[in-house]
Amino acid sequence: MSKKENQYRICRQISLWIVIFGILFLHLYKLTEIPYGLNADEVGSAYDAYSIVTYGVDRYAKSYPVYFMNYGDGQNALYTYLTALFFRLFGISKLTVRMGIALSSLTGALFGFLYASRKWEDKKTPLLFLCLYAILPVFTMTQRFGLESHLLLSASIVVLYTGMKALETEKWQFYLIAGIAMGLTLYTYALVYIVLPVYLLLWLVYGTYLGKIRIRRLPLLVLPLALLAAPLVMVQLINAFSLPEMHLGPLTLTRLNKYRSGELGVQDILRNLKQMFTNTLLYDNLSYNTCSRYGTVYYFSLPFLFIGLAKTVSETWQSVKQRRLDYSASILFWLLGEFIMGCLLKGWSTPNTTRMIGIFMVYLYLITNGIYSVWNYLKKVWQRRLYAGLLAGLYTISFISFARYYFTQYNDLAFPMNWLFYEPYDDVAAFLEENRDAGWNSRGTCYPNNYMYYLWTYKVNPYTMNIPANGIESFGKDSINEFPKRVHVRNNYVVYSTDQSSFELLTLMGYTPVKLDKYSFFICPFENYNLVAEQQQLFYLDNIHVLDNEIRFFGWCIDLKTDMPFDRYRLEIDNAMVEVQKTQRTDVAEVLEREDYLESGFTAMLPLDTLGTCNSLTLTGIREDGSVEIIYQIARKNRSQPQ
Repeated sequence: MSKKENQYRICRQISLWIVIFGILFLHLYKLTEIPYGLNADEVGSAYDAYSIVTYGVDRYAKSYPVYFMNYGDGQNALYTYLTALFFRLFGISKLTVRMGIALSSLTGALFGFLYASRKWEDKKTPLLFLCLYAILPVFTMTQRFGLESHLLLSASIVVLYTGMKALETEKWQFYLIAGIAMGLTLYTYALVYIVLPVYLLLWLVYGTYLGKIRIRRLPLLVLPLALLAAPLVMVQLINAFSLPEMHLGPLTLTRLNKYRSGELGVQDILRNLKQMFTNTLLYDNLSYNTCSRYGTVYYFSLPFLFIGLAKTVSETWQSVKQRRLDYSASILFWLLGEFIMGCLLKGWSTPNTTRMIGIFMVYLYLITNGIYSVWNYLKKVWQRRLYAGLLAGLYTISFISFARYYFTQYNDLAFPMNWLFYEPYDDVAAFLEENRDAGWNSRGTCYPNNYMYYLWTYKVNPYTMNIPANGIESFGKDSINEFPKRVHVRNNYVVYSTDQSSFELLTLMGYTPVKLDKYSFFICPFENYNLVAEQQQLFYLDNIHVLDNEIRFFGWCIDLKTDMPFDRYRLEIDNAMVEVQKTQRTDVAEVLEREDYLESGFTAMLPLDTLGTCNSLTLTGIREDGSVEIIYQIARKNRSQPQ
């Protein structure tokens, strides 16, 4: 080897390691912070993984599901079990929740580089492929949080590489590995049920035509694929024909509450064609996947993508004509599978970047092929140098701008409405533990987000609850409440610290705020009062909640002296009287089996600031003879609210 060749080899190796460390940085730096919080499906998968590791069941107490129920409409299993493995090895944390997707992205980079190395043997182009993987926005943005379907991005290139290696080498090992890879890919995302059969059929036809398929070795691919696919096929049959849930040993073949076969059809093909283009080549409305200012692959990459597509089609056609294996063929087969799948989506299930996640490794190949084709078209040295310099400058500037935005501004700008991403209640849990002996801690606490964030934070035992199809709203004294839809005034409240409107409303109502890290904790305003009097039997304040910007004070009461409802009620707030309406309570009459208890209810509407300003509140019952009885009375404490 000449000195010049040795220098070139060393330079290439240094460049390769720089790119590898760049990929590691982009996929691991601030992994638990960006994107902030946890995605709603990510936290569902994380809690199921915790339940599997700890109890051997998911949140519905189902033993080792092959397809998880999630919120009732299903969730792919591979990421949950991968997360469970990391929990077992490294403990339960947000880092281990996202470790699976980060390592998967590195797997995608490795197999992508191997695939490119088999296609282009000039050594430079595979490095270009890897560089583009490192710097194109979609490969960073979709691979930093544990959305289980995003595993398909890396799984797709593993399938393509092992499948082509089986054809190229004709070795039994690669047939077996390809079959296992294809079978496991079915557990990454349900939509691959359409993509993979299309790809596999074209792969078989192509390999047979080229004389590369070895019939005696084909069972080594088919058998593991069939064994891995069988449980999922049975799940589809169970749900399609409304069969009862079944078990294969410890495995549960899940019967879903909402079967999603209705998301497929042919009536929205024209819409899907447009959205496949705009969503995957430009950007979509999923701010956690794409950014309009950069697009999925930078907008100036698109001409190269289309040039690469034309080149890939041409290379595949020449491969067929000459009966010569070409790695472009497999790329085209997978692209066709993704295209058919995208066309079959219907209704609200549009071809966005998540549903089309398996197409982006194909796009990366096409862009690389397009850049390589233009390079080969240029014959003069100065033209190639100018071309390389311009491209290097464009991609470098774009990448620096994207990386700066993503790692410094993205969290603040991308999620102003916290859409689908919420913080767990870790700071709230720590605060409650620190004040576990405080009187207000015995009250129920209302949490703002969907119930999975509560399950994940407090690691609730799945055997202690029964989750209906639409989730649950209460956990003992605690509850999930979409604040400020309804405010239960006798409870404490948790809201985001940045939620200024909720902060103002609760403060107006007399709540005492405590600023935490991600959330603010609001202590019930009744903690500012002493209970002076309360009838001990046959009296209940159902709750005191906000309705139409007023506090609705309601309950029921039976006069112990007469064993009958009071004739009327009087509510006194400081020196002012508030009108109280008698209401019928059929529930009380039915439960206590007394029809004469029907008129036992009462309701009053109070100003929002009542508990923030008044010194005393007294509810009095009045009998027919005019005699009175204090039913309920509170008076403001003289001391300040303890923090």
